[in-house]
Amino acid sequence: MQHQFLLNNLDKSDLLQSSLVATGIKENDIHFVTETNRDYAGHHIHEASIFEERDLLHSAVRYGIVGFFVGILLSVILYQTQPYGWQFGAVNAAFVLALTTGFGGWIGGLFGISHRNYRISRYENELKNGKAIMLVYTDDEHADKAKQIVQQTEAGSRYLGKDTTFDNPLKNQKLEELED
Repeated sequence: MQHQFLLNNLDKSDLLQSSLVATGIKENDIHFVTETNRDYAGHHIHEASIFEERDLLHSAVRYGIVGFFVGILLSVILYQTQPYGWQFGAVNAAFVLALTTGFGGWIGGLFGISHRNYRISRYENELKNGKAIMLVYTDDEHADKAKQIVQQTEAGSRYLGKDTTFDNPLKNQKLEELED
């Protein structure tokens, strides 16, 4: 499970990370999200990956599913009409299906790379105000310890909740366009 914490900033991030690692959470399972890369200067922490920060995978899967259904519809139309005297068979239908699914996924990836991940997009204003989000991938037992450590280490921080690590293409949140 992905557990999310809203931090005031990254000032105590090194201390937080080392305290969480001491409880048994792996260092590679703790990632931080901020508005700019300059915030990470002087800290020895893991920045969130492009898949955690951007909506790349979620949008690619979502648009790929749309492309799949468009491919089915197009294949049925082509099979029924047999345009220009083509012999439209199973191999052609599979090719159309693969082409439309891939194209949909590609378009979704282009859309997703320019938008904040659907899991953290609702905290866009906090990130713009200099706050940070800490993502911790762990079980519920270690998450309870993490909540205690974060509350003790950084006043004003709060637990945002947990989410599955599975990118659900049917789940929708407000998507925020990223600014440079």
